[in-house]
Amino acid sequence: MNARTIFSDLPAVEAATNTVAGIDLSSWVSWTCYGLGFGLAVVLAPEMASDLRSGGVGATVLTGSVAAFFALILLVQHQMSVSLRKSSFGRPQQLVTDGIFAASRNPMYVAFLLPLAALSYYSPLAALAAATFYVVAMNSLVIAVEEATLEAQFGNRFCAYRLSTPRWLVW
Repeated sequence: MNARTIFSDLPAVEAATNTVAGIDLSSWVSWTCYGLGFGLAVVLAPEMASDLRSGGVGATVLTGSVAAFFALILLVQHQMSVSLRKSSFGRPQQLVTDGIFAASRNPMYVAFLLPLAALSYYSPLAALAAATFYVVAMNSLVIAVEEATLEAQFGNRFCAYRLSTPRWLVW
């Protein structure tokens, strides 16, 4: 059973575009993992709540990491020629393999590791748990569906790209 099969049985999910309630599944997975990591950090680092309330250094680290993530997304989406305002990207119109896509097949998902890593300011364990869950969930629920779509649409061009470019940065 693959991600498309799992989600195609749910009425609010459009398996062809990999969305839930009209929002890209990758966003759901990403921010759910961040929320879980954030919650775990609050439990493991009780000082986090007061630091956030007072606008301490940690609050700046977390806010800055999210801002940096969105800045990176703007750059990636510019290279893909899509708008940040889109909640779902539908069928790919082109296979982008140059620029940042030469280093990673999923630079947007790599970029989201930045806010997850920022949680380590308060709790390295929470950051590691959230990042691990994120990578596993993205690989199985999102990337598997996206790569099947790309292979169906672009055939051997995508297969060659997949063999020459890591999914993340190092694997």
